[in-house]
Amino acid sequence: MKFFILFFIFITSIFAHDLDVVEKYFVDTNHSLNIEEIIKHKDNFIPIKEYNLGMTKSSVWVKINLKNNTKQNLRKRINNKIAGINLIDVFLVKDNQITKTYKLGNLREHNNRENNFRTSYFDIELQPLEKTEIFIKQKTYGTMDIRWDIINIKDFETYYFFQGLIYAFFTGVLLVMIVLGFTLYFIFKKKHFLIYSLFTISIGIFQLTVAGFLYQLGLSLDLNKFFIFFIPAFSMILFGLFPLYFFNIQKNECRITQTIIKTSIVLLTVFAFTQFFYRSYPDVLYYLKFYVYIIFILMLTILIFSIRMFFLKKDGSIFYLLANSVYFFFAGLYMLVSFGILKYEGFLYYFLSVGAIGQDVVLAIGLIYSVYVMRKRNEKNIELLGEYSKLSFIGQTMINISHQWKEPINNIYSSITYIEAAREFKDKNIDTIIDNNLKIIKETTSYLKETALGQLHFYKEEKNIEEVEFCEEINYVIKLMENEFLKKDIKISFDCNDKIKIKIEKNYFLNVLMILFENSLKAFERRKIKSPKIRILVKEIETKLEIIFEDNAGGVSKDFIEKIFEKNFSESSSTGIGLYLAKEIVSQKLKGQITAENRNEGLSFKIVI
Repeated sequence: MKFFILFFIFITSIFAHDLDVVEKYFVDTNHSLNIEEIIKHKDNFIPIKEYNLGMTKSSVWVKINLKNNTKQNLRKRINNKIAGINLIDVFLVKDNQITKTYKLGNLREHNNRENNFRTSYFDIELQPLEKTEIFIKQKTYGTMDIRWDIINIKDFETYYFFQGLIYAFFTGVLLVMIVLGFTLYFIFKKKHFLIYSLFTISIGIFQLTVAGFLYQLGLSLDLNKFFIFFIPAFSMILFGLFPLYFFNIQKNECRITQTIIKTSIVLLTVFAFTQFFYRSYPDVLYYLKFYVYIIFILMLTILIFSIRMFFLKKDGSIFYLLANSVYFFFAGLYMLVSFGILKYEGFLYYFLSVGAIGQDVVLAIGLIYSVYVMRKRNEKNIELLGEYSKLSFIGQTMINISHQWKEPINNIYSSITYIEAAREFKDKNIDTIIDNNLKIIKETTSYLKETALGQLHFYKEEKNIEEVEFCEEINYVIKLMENEFLKKDIKISFDCNDKIKIKIEKNYFLNVLMILFENSLKAFERRKIKSPKIRILVKEIETKLEIIFEDNAGGVSKDFIEKIFEKNFSESSSTGIGLYLAKEIVSQKLKGQITAENRNEGLSFKIVI
């Protein structure tokens, strides 16, 4: 018999705990009970079955009965892992008498709180076989979680050290994404890159606020609440605007989706601003429930929209759909946790961060893919630019050549007529007449041939980069348009060092030059300039060549000087493609820059190559 008793004691000792814990709770729907009344009615507490009570307006009291089963002092740390519980009052009670109190919760100023750690905790020390009661009053405007972990202080510190490392990793990933977004924005000047960067910043701030890091670092209470309520609204506003710019949605496209997104953005903004009045009207914080509904509707709308973009085969839609699917999944988890359906424990402590990081990384991949697509389009546009440039150059040169050829063709016709007349009237000097006129015809046709061959290489498909005497090439264009200048009494001033040589696709530059001439000619004609002048100056500056082209046609109004290189912009009735084409050729083909400014009596262009 003694053997069985000893064996039972041994087995019991193996499974015995150093601390007996009994947890119960009570819901104070009227917020009317104080600790003294709670102690008197502690029999009204009921056992805890679910720790996550969801969103509730009521104050919740948690009663923890502890007993030290050992013969040594026990020191434990009791903490709630949820950083967002707003007001917490802790009362240590022994023999129905309050022995110690703690003020906790992140809706308290730092100087009114027991400690400023990112989650609420307090320490307790029990003598051998000592019993004690702990009453904890909780009030929150978010998810109410009444789980209080009782662990060793060293285990607590280890857990939160590794949690800090996890959030440091998350923050590092977000910083990389932010740098990527801003870099792409400054390179390509596309709004969706800027929106992505701001969206990622807001995600990072929100994650650090929800986890309590910013509160722990001493962030003021008002700023902490601002980040909790306004930053998510700002984040979702950016999230709603992102696809409109990413997919370049026009006003008449996807009207229902745009309406829902814009309505949600307005409502989120309104709810966010109501949080500024929480000190005077604390119950406005309960609007968070509607806030969550709007966010969920917005996210569902954007998910449906992303599915539609995927079926329309929009560039980058697969990444956008995947990002939204990830975010929507974790948003669904957030909804279930918020309303107490899922327990807020284990992986779910990090689900907001994991979801945000997952979405952000996939969106970043989508942005990188969009850059790849832009590059391919740009290469295609450069090819089209070359073709358009050729057609433009040919059109302009044909107009000028037609003026140049008019007189030579008349000379050939006159020579032939002269020979025929001499033959008909049997002129005694017919041999001399034939010889002289054949010489004229030969010289004239040679001139026509040279003029045509001068343009023939422009039809070639391969790049024609060659070293040329730069001044001669400009003189060639001036000579080509000489008849037009004489006809309109335009004076040309050309200053260039004849020794300048440069390797260049010369026909692209000649096309730019002809576009500038054509631009000035139209301005002279439109404004009826009495003494039209064009000045061209070429200077060598170290390893660069600077070409100044200016006229006295009156310039461009200050409101439009920044727009003259934009596609389809024109102050006259022309197509507005000329100067746009000139800028594209200079930047894409000649790897240079072209700028414009009003100077003296007209417009001055500066080309640097």
